[in-house]
Amino acid sequence: MKNIFLLLFGGFLLFGTSTIAQINTSGPKKWGIETELFQPFYPTVHIIRIQATITITPTDSKLKGDLIIGAYIRPNVKHDVVEKINEYMLAVGYRQYFWKGLHLEAKSNMGYAWGTKNLIDNKDYETPTWFWEANVGYRFNVITNKKSSIYLIPQFGGIGNIVAHIGPRGGKPDNFLHGNIVLGICF
Repeated sequence: MKNIFLLLFGGFLLFGTSTIAQINTSGPKKWGIETELFQPFYPTVHIIRIQATITITPTDSKLKGDLIIGAYIRPNVKHDVVEKINEYMLAVGYRQYFWKGLHLEAKSNMGYAWGTKNLIDNKDYETPTWFWEANVGYRFNVITNKKSSIYLIPQFGGIGNIVAHIGPRGGKPDNFLHGNIVLGICF
């Protein structure tokens, strides 16, 4: 099951990357590519996020909205419930801007996870996963020119699971508050 999921996950990333590379960049900047700056390096978190955005509201609209499609990757990380966790999920979400860069964002992350040696029952677990995520943030354009712009998005929000079972948690929470800083480029 793990191998099939990883094959499908890799195919999605390959297809998504080649599709984005073929986009015509003339006209307004509609497309973006983003990644999380600090979570990949934070102990026991090590979540890698890579996502593409496309503005789906009319370009003359005052309330801009972006569709988000991406990947949530957490490879072989030391964890507080199991000895090591692996999580691979595809993310789909929406970011609604309300005033300048101020926005709300909602995402659904779905995929597969496995954990080795649960710290309570010492068993290995494999599970489908489905996480929700909600954030509030502000987008700051750092460098802007006619063809592209680089931006930072500090965000604060929450993440939790709807479906995931890596064994007994020993009273540890399954929903978390989190902060992140996203680095992006739009074109």
